[in-house]
Amino acid sequence: MIARLASLGGAPLLIANGEIDHESCGAVEKLFEEAVLQGSPILFLDLSEVTYIDSGGLSVLFSAGRRVRDAGWIGLVAPNDSVRRLLELVGALADPAFRLFADRTEAERALTEGDTA
Repeated sequence: MIARLASLGGAPLLIANGEIDHESCGAVEKLFEEAVLQGSPILFLDLSEVTYIDSGGLSVLFSAGRRVRDAGWIGLVAPNDSVRRLLELVGALADPAFRLFADRTEAERALTEGDTA
């Protein structure tokens, strides 16, 4: 897994590819920490190149969601069908700390349309 931090519409964008699992979730957790420290109430996680997430990855994701829940949310961008199904099964898509976007354009539009609460 390779992960890096970028920006989307002024909000932190964590880009990952491959598997977010017990071996790689530490790197993802570190990037989430860096993103939270930037002070933005909104974070994005580009899942378009993520093929698999295990319980370690889900733990990191829900931990980050708890950190931003009171002030903002995490945008989950472009998960494939299996990752999206997993997110549905574990309740992430029903959790107000997370929002699902089909692509980066749709995610950025949420910022420009003032959908920040």
